Amino acid sequence: MAIASSANAAVANLDSYTYSFKTFYDTSTIANVFDTKTLDYSVASLTITNNKNSSGVITGVTVKLTENLTAFPQKTTAGTLVDGLWLNGTWGNVAGGGVSGGATFLSLPTIFRDGGYIYNGSINFAGTGITEGNSATFTITGNGVTAYNFAKSSNIPMIELSGVGGAYNTFLSGGKVSFIGTLPAAIPEPGTYALMGLGLAGVALVSRRARRAA
Repeated sequence: MAIASSANAAVANLDSYTYSFKTFYDTSTIANVFDTKTLDYSVASLTITNNKNSSGVITGVTVKLTENLTAFPQKTTAGTLVDGLWLNGTWGNVAGGGVSGGATFLSLPTIFRDGGYIYNGSINFAGTGITEGNSATFTITGNGVTAYNFAKSSNIPMIELSGVGGAYNTFLSGGKVSFIGTLPAAIPEPGTYALMGLGLAGVALVSRRARRAA
């Protein structure tokens, strides 16, 4: 089982979820490979959004991963880049964005490093990966593929940041560190706000009538 995080509690039935990546596994700590550090900024963002047909039926998702322009504590002169994304959820056909990968026959455990998370699929990026300030956008289509299936609280995404130097470039890491994603906020549909407004208006009306009756 993947390690669940309360910060990743996704609200069901939303059409879009956006992750930030601030926490990474501190490869400079040889004695404990599960040690982590958390930055006060995000090195990357990941948005998973439902795609729908003309009848409003979800047909898959669009995934966008962006590496932010940051001053990561240690990096090579060439800068860092994202060269891998791990996800757990319902997979389908992966297309676009210069990516390869998808579901695997067996889940991909990180039992001996990176917190012991388990993933049933991964994405690799063509060429030099996603460099700072750039993005990759691709789709996953298929039966049962939804944004929520990738955003449930137990399905914590992970990215691999390469081109890392200094104290984090160790024999164990090879100049790579792994970041885990958190959901700072889910993105509601405009209709959700409208329903909330109607609900509040209804409560106010009932309350006003109750005061008059008293």
